[in-house]
Amino acid sequence: MRLTDSDLLRELDQPEFAPIREAFASRRYSKGAQVFAPREKQNSLFIVARGRARVYLAYRDKEFTMAILDAGDVYTTHTRAFVEALDDLTLLVADLKTVGRFLTTMPALTTSMVKVLGDLLSHAFSVIDGLAFFDVRMRLLQLLLYEAERANAVDEHILCFAHGLNVEQLATIVGSSRQTVSSLLNVLEREGIIEMRARGVICVPDFAALAALIDS
Repeated sequence: MRLTDSDLLRELDQPEFAPIREAFASRRYSKGAQVFAPREKQNSLFIVARGRARVYLAYRDKEFTMAILDAGDVYTTHTRAFVEALDDLTLLVADLKTVGRFLTTMPALTTSMVKVLGDLLSHAFSVIDGLAFFDVRMRLLQLLLYEAERANAVDEHILCFAHGLNVEQLATIVGSSRQTVSSLLNVLEREGIIEMRARGVICVPDFAALAALIDS
């Protein structure tokens, strides 16, 4: 569920960026571990090297997912959001001030980083827009369409994608409960809009039909 097609990992592998690459330390987290909490008051920048991380807001017993970060995505920790490892996770972490000093002399990397962070902000606004103006079913359909558009596997002319999330995680993304999202997925399957296959794999028999539901 990558937010952007930009990939800072490729940028950092370029020889001219070797000095800034040395500023990043590799850190590993087990699946389910909390990577960052606002109370820690860190001021770091990290790039996802392997696995996925969830960025979310939390208040008492409620959570709201803002984004899922994949390999190559970047994030800074000076926000009110929490970060959790969805998989076994490897991050490249650097102090934000240190990175800032390098960026003034490396405009190509600056451009790439700004694009990734801009895409993250754009996605956050899309999430807020969905919560403000659409019901849960529509938000779920939009998420499925987003994932289907990014899919690269076709099985017997049917578009399939492995989102790698359980129902509870899907529910936090669309801002609903596990029970509601589970019921909606079952309804969409009965309607022939999707096919639930292996764990974490959803297929779309008719992409145009899915898109039409959102446009209607």
